[in-house]
Amino acid sequence: MFKYLEMIKPKIIFGNIILIIGSFLFASSHHHFKILLLFYTVLGSFLVIASACILNNLIDSDVDQKMERTRNRIVFKTALSIVLVLFFSFFLGISGLLILGILVNILTMSVSVFGFFVYIVLYTIVYKRKTIHSTLIGSFSGSTPSMIGYTAVTNSIDICSCLLFVIFMFWQMSHFYAISIFRMQDYKMANIPVFPVVKGVFVTKKHILYYTTNFIIFSSFLTFLNYVSYTFLFFTSIVNFYWFFLSCLNLNNNNHEKNAMKLFYCSILVVMIFNFLISIDFLF
Repeated sequence: MFKYLEMIKPKIIFGNIILIIGSFLFASSHHHFKILLLFYTVLGSFLVIASACILNNLIDSDVDQKMERTRNRIVFKTALSIVLVLFFSFFLGISGLLILGILVNILTMSVSVFGFFVYIVLYTIVYKRKTIHSTLIGSFSGSTPSMIGYTAVTNSIDICSCLLFVIFMFWQMSHFYAISIFRMQDYKMANIPVFPVVKGVFVTKKHILYYTTNFIIFSSFLTFLNYVSYTFLFFTSIVNFYWFFLSCLNLNNNNHEKNAMKLFYCSILVVMIFNFLISIDFLF
């Protein structure tokens, strides 16, 4: 049982579910809230994401063995056959797509297929081991949960849903670049060309600041375009500018790993507060 749980990467799924629930509740504030629809959206997405994580574990099993952080992921392959693991992944993925397509809507199912394809095919198989731009490609997949939650309610893609998608792309980039700095030795050992390994830590720090700044700017557009209140802007700005402040300090600090860890944890706080506030913004 625990081997199966390890395969689906619970932490990644939890992070994605936060984005889905946040955007779902935000969209529901302008429509009727349906608890069953939320349940089906979360359940279907959970299954599709779990399926993608299992496939990612299989495809990356060789490089995972070389990295301190992921070397234990290989344990499940010694206890379970690859055929059984593939069957489990396909069963979860198809079940999730059926739930989304039948009980939510076809558009939401299509968005989840897009996220699955980008993560498994474009990011994991094609680009991860070849280019520093794989992170940007992967951010497209990491941003789809916000659109999944939004389209589940609206059954349409509009300016607001696209804006949420772009906002979380910037967040994903800054978040992962922080990870790539304090896990840089792991990526070197696995021969994965992440940004700090190829371009250096200082250049990566500048890019973190760039993406953090754009996250703040595009987040404010939600208020200026009348999608959320100025109360939302005020409270998110507090934590956003603290994140920005840390990114600025990070440029001239030589304790790379410690500062990258601070940025990493701050980015998690940022996204949790963002989604909490966007969920309850209708109260303001």
